[in-house]
Amino acid sequence: MGQITVAQGIARLLEQMGTEAVFGLNGHGNWALLDALVHETDIRSVAVRSEDHAIELADGYWRRTRKAPLPIVTTSVGPGNMNTVPPIATCFYESIGMLILVGVGATHWFDRGGIEEFYRHGPEDWVGVMKPITKKSLMVTRPDTAIDMFLRAYQTALSGRPGPVVMAIPFDIQNTLIPDDLPDPTPYMVHRPPAPDPQGVEQAIELIKNAERPVAVVGSGIANSGAWTSLVEFAEATGIPVAVTPSGKAAFPEDHRLALGCIGRAGTGQGNYGARNADLVIGIGTHFTDIDTGGWTLFDIPTKTKLIHIDIDTSELGRAYPTAVAMTSDARLGLDALRTAAVGAGVTERTDWTTKLDTTRTEWLAETEGMRSSDIAPLHYARVTWDTAEAVSRLCPEASIHFDTGNMLSFGPSFLPASSRHVVHSGFMHRMGWSAASVLGASIASDDGPAIALLGDGAFLMRATVVPTAVELNLPIVWVVMDNRSLQIERETMLKLYGRESMCDYRKDGEEELWGPDYVMMAKSMGAEGIQVNKPEEFKPALEAALKSGRPTLINVDTELETPQHRAIWYPYPANFHETWKPGPVDQPETTTSTAGS
Repeated sequence: MGQITVAQGIARLLEQMGTEAVFGLNGHGNWALLDALVHETDIRSVAVRSEDHAIELADGYWRRTRKAPLPIVTTSVGPGNMNTVPPIATCFYESIGMLILVGVGATHWFDRGGIEEFYRHGPEDWVGVMKPITKKSLMVTRPDTAIDMFLRAYQTALSGRPGPVVMAIPFDIQNTLIPDDLPDPTPYMVHRPPAPDPQGVEQAIELIKNAERPVAVVGSGIANSGAWTSLVEFAEATGIPVAVTPSGKAAFPEDHRLALGCIGRAGTGQGNYGARNADLVIGIGTHFTDIDTGGWTLFDIPTKTKLIHIDIDTSELGRAYPTAVAMTSDARLGLDALRTAAVGAGVTERTDWTTKLDTTRTEWLAETEGMRSSDIAPLHYARVTWDTAEAVSRLCPEASIHFDTGNMLSFGPSFLPASSRHVVHSGFMHRMGWSAASVLGASIASDDGPAIALLGDGAFLMRATVVPTAVELNLPIVWVVMDNRSLQIERETMLKLYGRESMCDYRKDGEEELWGPDYVMMAKSMGAEGIQVNKPEEFKPALEAALKSGRPTLINVDTELETPQHRAIWYPYPANFHETWKPGPVDQPETTTSTAGS
């Protein structure tokens, strides 16, 4: 029996587990990990320019694969580790599996307040900062138990509801020798998801049999369980139409006759009509956020609508609405059980209901055609998103498309038809600029395939330093930047509520004209290609050329600021502490300064 360091042991196991990529940034606390991973394995090592980029690249990687092997991140000590906090929170609340191996100081110096130690409330207590936003946050305290702790951390990140796990490894422990007889990691990579309770399935089927206007509403749980095929089979077997949340974008084929598209604040006409008029909602892998439900005004649960709720996380069941049947279950297993039972019970399509939804779909498409084909210049968001989807569908239908928050949230859900399962939105934390970095991870996970980020200029500027990484890796990334020199979604709402904006428009002191950086020149200075688009007929050729080039390319689109945007639901946001609030349908009056709107 020989000896290896703890860092070498972890690196060998990660390679044995099939790890394809490790994302990270060098800092003095993770040198041993980096040395072992980079020089003693064939794992692809991706060096980034900021620690938060490493998390977001891993995030995009997971959203493309949704299975083992996990993406691995390594960062180091003090502010380096702290830079990961916002994107780790995104991963935690959006069920993104990854293992983050962080370096901290040597145990010999614990509690002395040395460089970058988190010491005031306990020796090297950075892991305490991370506990509320991770599935598990732990620190290795002995070299002889480090490998066991690593394997359990890996298993925790992957199993059940996936999520980020942080494992801090002191510098001296990374470098300490241990026996090289490493355990078989296979058992830690296999997990058996929970299936629904049979009695719950029976009760659900009784509700489904008696429903006249059922709708299935699904979220990102479909992707994490790999339930795409099961969802289609369930819908076709029962004739139940399917609506998706923005986080569940692409969970169901958008050209399917039972597809209702996205629901919520920026939902489709048919999707929101189905949600408002359903007498039964089958919620799967979703927890009904305010974005999905128009501030909890879209559904009339439990008064007129009953809810069957299936989620792998028991704590999410009934969080927003009381349930008629709640089942802790993996989405795929839950759908398969419901389909089998529904077929056995003779459940069939309610043709009056689906015909009405078809009519509503046709009407909504006609009503919104003007936005999708708008010839205004500066460009309309709907035209850009629609043309993006068309070009991708024709040239590279399996390409990853990540659309950001901000004003893009008003158009990505309903004006960006998905040609594959890989159209993704960061739908809970809504971190601005997430897409700029996450598309790199998605590209790496698809054998360096094409990936497109759709985001505003404010969002891009927050993450612009990811461009050099794409250039260094020669990834075929296209950033489509909607440039209007303002935080448009905030601006629109503030003007509606208060008649004026605050800190939304960017301009130089003493000048009225809005101002922003030259993003095309910025991209070129970092080694990428840059294209300026000022007219609608210029955009699609520019995108097609960028995709065909295979080069990292930024397309800066001059977008309009004053034209009314798409907002399917204007809902009240409580602004008076003394007013009572409760969920449920409300009228949609013009919002006044007494309530905030979103």
